[in-house]
Amino acid sequence: MKKTVVAAVIGSVVASASAMAAEVYKSDELSVNAYGNLRARYETTDNGVMGADSTFTGEGTELGLGVTYFLQDGLYVNGDVLSEMNIIPEDGDGNDDDSFLKFGSIALGGDFGEFRIGRMSAIQDTLAGQYDISWEYAGTANIKDDAYATDRLTNGFQYKYDMAPYGLTMMVQYHTGDEGVDASGNANPNNGELGIDQAYALGVAWESEFGLGLSGTYTYSERTKQDVKYGGDDDTSWTLNATYRIQELSLAAMYSDYDFAGNEQTGIGAMARYDLPVGIGLYGIYDYVDYDTDDNTLDQYTIGADYWLNDSVVSYMEYADMSYDKQSSNGETFQDDSAFTIGMRVYF
Repeated sequence: MKKTVVAAVIGSVVASASAMAAEVYKSDELSVNAYGNLRARYETTDNGVMGADSTFTGEGTELGLGVTYFLQDGLYVNGDVLSEMNIIPEDGDGNDDDSFLKFGSIALGGDFGEFRIGRMSAIQDTLAGQYDISWEYAGTANIKDDAYATDRLTNGFQYKYDMAPYGLTMMVQYHTGDEGVDASGNANPNNGELGIDQAYALGVAWESEFGLGLSGTYTYSERTKQDVKYGGDDDTSWTLNATYRIQELSLAAMYSDYDFAGNEQTGIGAMARYDLPVGIGLYGIYDYVDYDTDDNTLDQYTIGADYWLNDSVVSYMEYADMSYDKQSSNGETFQDDSAFTIGMRVYF
């Protein structure tokens, strides 16, 4: 999985890209921040399923701008945009060379919480999958996609409330839909549209003072058309997550349950990470997915190491092995693979 930042709740790496932003302008009424990251890595795979084979890439590089106006009585208005691009073009890996608007939203906040509208991260993407601390490959058990309103929302409304003294965060979302997109990304009802008519989501996260963190999410979406393969016209997904940190050791686990228009899947993810005094982190991640409807299972192991040169620059290497209980007849839907990458990121 391509990661923008490592999960904040683990506490061993970066909290968020925007938290490391460079302040462009600051006054009593206005704050302007630029943030993002530069990425470069080399990747090789056995079968090209987990990524491109024997290539250099800069995919996932991001550039963002945040503008906040401070109003009376503790109110504020925030606008935020984030674009994703590939600074090292490469062939053979889909549309990774394309630039696109990843997020773009406006929010009104204060003591009552925060209301946000626009293109934003889905609740499941925000709160679930903290076990996935990998830079590239893990996170398979955290099944998410724009088409199920579990990764990014094209047209979203969000309310978020933080109870800081208690370590509690609550979120609710409504997605107005993005009609007319099928499995190939085109408006073709004959293929069975995956477009969302509307979607609802809620989530809660709690972080203790003694290293324990718990969170849960639920998402329900209604499709514009019935799925031609599995016969359903709506999606449900829920996740439960737990994290624990004691000194240099971090642990996390996740359970997920999905019904994508009749395609039922469950997932389990777990990780362990240990940070050495010299600044090197060692970690291992396990992903398991049971494709109930398709009668197949996935096992994926990821191991890696990273080293922070300073608070903004990290280098890393990862190896992952992915295997299925059985392969599909055409060798595309379910296919074993292994991958190795070495790379560097610069956050600002």
